[in-house]
Amino acid sequence: MKRLKSSIAAWSAVGAALAYWLFDFFLSHDQMVEISSDLVLGATTAGLIRYTRDAGRSLRNGREGPDFLIVAIWSTLAILWTHRIYAITLDAYDRPQALVESPVGSFIVWMLAWACLMFLIAPDAENGHIPARSRFLIGIAFFIAGLVSGVTIAISLTS
Repeated sequence: MKRLKSSIAAWSAVGAALAYWLFDFFLSHDQMVEISSDLVLGATTAGLIRYTRDAGRSLRNGREGPDFLIVAIWSTLAILWTHRIYAITLDAYDRPQALVESPVGSFIVWMLAWACLMFLIAPDAENGHIPARSRFLIGIAFFIAGLVSGVTIAISLTS
């Protein structure tokens, strides 16, 4: 507990959560959604500016765990940024059916899953080798994805 008292990261998380609930008390739901979405767009833009050079270097010749981690961080930021831009576009054009039913939404989620796999690989990768532990965790991820997909499809077929 003593270490948490001096942790800037922990206190920033507490501060962010408290600020959210404070603002939520005074603002409408629509205003909170807009402010939160704008914060994500701003934060991801700044993060992309910060990490693009490092991620590009890691994408070109990365074979170690830190390379996978920086690519995962950059990819997650890029995917969230893309999602926000896509959502803003949908809102700006009153959610046209062609955009709502386009494959962009599922592509964003697909690529977010890939970025999460990069997070799984990062701690153990050495010189391009992905050890058994990471492969096992990736297997668990695919098992859960298959299980949930199967249940979801089965439920939709019985409805």
